[in-house]
Amino acid sequence: MPMSVDTDRLAEDLPKIMHQALPHFQASDLRRDETLRHYGLKADMQKEGEGGHYWIMTGGDVVLFASSQVPPPERDVWNPPFEQLMASLQITREDALFMRKLSIEVLEKLREQHPDQDFKLDEKGIRGHNRVVFLSNIYRDVKAHPARRTEIIRHFVDSLGQSAELQMGEETWEEACAQLLPVLKPRNYIAPDGPTQHLQTTEWLADVVICYALKSKNLFRFVTGWDVNRWGKDAQILHQVAIDNLAKLAWPRRLEGSRQPDGGRVILVETNDSMASSRLLHPELHRLFSGPLGSPFWAGIPDRGTLVLFSDRRSLKQRIGRRLRKDYKTSTYPITGRAFLVTRDGIAAPKE
Repeated sequence: MPMSVDTDRLAEDLPKIMHQALPHFQASDLRRDETLRHYGLKADMQKEGEGGHYWIMTGGDVVLFASSQVPPPERDVWNPPFEQLMASLQITREDALFMRKLSIEVLEKLREQHPDQDFKLDEKGIRGHNRVVFLSNIYRDVKAHPARRTEIIRHFVDSLGQSAELQMGEETWEEACAQLLPVLKPRNYIAPDGPTQHLQTTEWLADVVICYALKSKNLFRFVTGWDVNRWGKDAQILHQVAIDNLAKLAWPRRLEGSRQPDGGRVILVETNDSMASSRLLHPELHRLFSGPLGSPFWAGIPDRGTLVLFSDRRSLKQRIGRRLRKDYKTSTYPITGRAFLVTRDGIAAPKE
């Protein structure tokens, strides 16, 4: 039966389990098969008329059981090819095992802090009595920063506790008005068969869409279509309130940048609120930066925490363009690897 397991844990007890099962399989001489690419055991068949072998192998998050059935007089002919076949077998499920182990760690922490929820693993993530915990974001964080695994898990579980206390999902429209902000996401973030299909979105440019989030301290909750219906508002009102709130956010006091020999400039906008990329939607962006950068100028948002602005110079477009594509491919929270043209009349996405 298909299932996902922590095979590293299973491998510790697998020899004892198999020794107990040998009499039922009519097999003998259970031993480690060092020719396999993954951890595995091998035993000789003892059934009448059988001269093959049994294998049990663990790899990624799955366990495979295999056998070769050959006539005893021809075992020297047929067993070597079977052994070569088994030695070539590779299980490419490392990411699935990583996710399985992470899910178990988060589950254990959640059970410690919220025993009343009776959390359990299911195919979507972790489910409690009245909560579903999705793990895609923490998976990306831990994958990108493995050395901070314990810290990231602790922060994730603590944040879930705070969000529960804040009764997210029950905000009134008056409460939402003070917290609503626009968030840029790649179009493929909205999966038609996943939880993101319910997010309230607005079409924007190229491969980017605008989502909306309620931000409280360091916590985000994306706004869904259900929220908008519950508030009795339309998409246009929601968008305008989010942009108005964005315009109220403070800019960093110090902006890092550099000046080029040809007079062009690069400005990197770094904030500590996870809203750097969203500032591309700021209604005063052109007025604020056209002085030092010239008009028009370019902007890049390779990931959630980056907004880079640069002058309309061929050398800059080539150099910064390469960096945008590279950062986009390696980011934990990617948005797009393309650059946008910022003009007095608005923002455009020229053909690449």
